[in-house]
Amino acid sequence: MNLLSGVTQDFHRPQKSPGSYEWWHFDGTDDQSGLSFSLQFYAGNLFSAYYQDNLKTYWQKTKSPLVADSPVTTESLAPNPLDYCGVAFRIFRNDNLVGESLQEFSSQFLKASDHHGAVKLGPSRFNWDENGNPASYVITVQSPLQGRKGYLRARLFFTPLLKEIPSLPPPEIPSTHTWVLAAPLCHVEGTLQWCNPLGEVEKEEGFIGKGFHDHHWGSVPLDRFIKSWHWGRAFIGDKTLIYSVRTPINKNEKTECILLVLKKEKVETISRTTLALIHNGRHNFFWLPYEKRLVLNDSHSLKINHADIMSDGPVSLVFRDQIELKSSEEFLKGFGISHYLYAPRLSSRFFFPMLKARTTVYTQPDELAAGSINQPGGDVFTDRSAL
Repeated sequence: MNLLSGVTQDFHRPQKSPGSYEWWHFDGTDDQSGLSFSLQFYAGNLFSAYYQDNLKTYWQKTKSPLVADSPVTTESLAPNPLDYCGVAFRIFRNDNLVGESLQEFSSQFLKASDHHGAVKLGPSRFNWDENGNPASYVITVQSPLQGRKGYLRARLFFTPLLKEIPSLPPPEIPSTHTWVLAAPLCHVEGTLQWCNPLGEVEKEEGFIGKGFHDHHWGSVPLDRFIKSWHWGRAFIGDKTLIYSVRTPINKNEKTECILLVLKKEKVETISRTTLALIHNGRHNFFWLPYEKRLVLNDSHSLKINHADIMSDGPVSLVFRDQIELKSSEEFLKGFGISHYLYAPRLSSRFFFPMLKARTTVYTQPDELAAGSINQPGGDVFTDRSAL
């Protein structure tokens, strides 16, 4: 995996080849209120059952010897990643899922900058405001809530406390996947509004805490070379821990681990290693295999226990982690949030109907026009000085 850092690397890289993907991730934790969230913007949504379904059909047809003689070209069959954009927003309170929204959009809804971090999808968007006081990511989300009649609106400011980290040496094997640690430590503040179907605010909550922002893209389907992937972060005292553990499909290749330790606003440790002990295999309700505990040994000894599943699913999970970090000088314990993907499930058609049923799909811009879909009007305004 290639590793880049800094807000200057956060711009859109349009992916066009079948199976490619790109996404921006934001998450935050407010210890005072017990609120936390996970937010993703996709321009090529590898978690889309619609995208994966069309990809599977494409691979099957292009393998057929009849395709070459067909008037339909393989180029016309190839799904364009940008036709499968999306926004996923999950809200947790005291580590329990209290709101979830999964939206998919056609390419007609996508506006993204190839110069700086800025994406707009339907009524949700984010942009890097260099001239802000202070410079921050400004995020607006407006999403219908899954399983209930109503909407969640959010206005959030991510102010990076660290804008860039030292570079790592490139991986031994050239990678088609790039991870941008755009803002690994942020101050986050903003407002969440719970709205009824008419757009009337029923409940408003302030959010002040810490956050994390990264950005991923790749030109080859992830399940071609990755079997499982754990990645997460934790804020413990004055330290921030960020890790990634990727197990390859090829059993002859080593598990790749990346560990980043920040102390306050400075990098204390950053390393790429192939040393990882993984044990205590488990399965969730959907019989998705995952590891209960991870142990990374480098200049630090990091133990990660996936204590609770906060968001369950047949393809991916969100965990509440118990973290132990030990070095020659100190021993720290705390909690964090992590994500897990089991890549072989991405293309499993058995689960496609379930995933499609949970997703709200928009194909034409007029679907969001007044009177077409009952979206709440207006926007959330946050006076930062009042928080």
